[in-house]
Amino acid sequence: MGLTFTYFYNSPSYAGRAGDVLEDNPVGRLKVFVYELLRKYNKKILQKDPRCLTHMFAAEIFMHRFLLSSPVHTLNPDEADWFYTPVYTTSNLTPNGLPLPFKSPRMMRSAIQLISSNWPYWNRTEGADHFFIVPHDFGACFHYQEKKAIERGILPLLWRSTLVQTFGQRNHVCLKQGSITIPPYAPPQKMLGN
Repeated sequence: MGLTFTYFYNSPSYAGRAGDVLEDNPVGRLKVFVYELLRKYNKKILQKDPRCLTHMFAAEIFMHRFLLSSPVHTLNPDEADWFYTPVYTTSNLTPNGLPLPFKSPRMMRSAIQLISSNWPYWNRTEGADHFFIVPHDFGACFHYQEKKAIERGILPLLWRSTLVQTFGQRNHVCLKQGSITIPPYAPPQKMLGN
């Protein structure tokens, strides 16, 4: 069995597939295209209320920034393995600093409509090679009350996409199989106790 495993990963027909991540430098092969969206989906929201940089859902902002400066970022969508759509769905805050998720489904649908009508990449896989950061209380169900989140469910447009979210309760309507669960954002100054 060990011989078969070794042969499989070393066989020429396997070259260039997901097994490459087992090699020394997977970053050299992984490519992520970041859509350049209208400012209303991200930068304008951040400009309107900089408090969203320090709330627990700020992962969508910092992941966007990270990807733009990362060695996996590509400007050529034709060489991309993954596509990231930077929609800041948790950065619309109340005066008390709480996210307002009620506009999030409409905002997400609008962003997907924009990318699907201007680029061919969404349409060729129905978003299966796309990922979204959805750090709401109940992820892509976009509601902070569990009962209403369950009623709403995950936005159907996102069913084939990979969701990166802070919500990770197993066997829950709002946690899609294949989602990636990350911890909530914690500002470095709070982590250091300053």
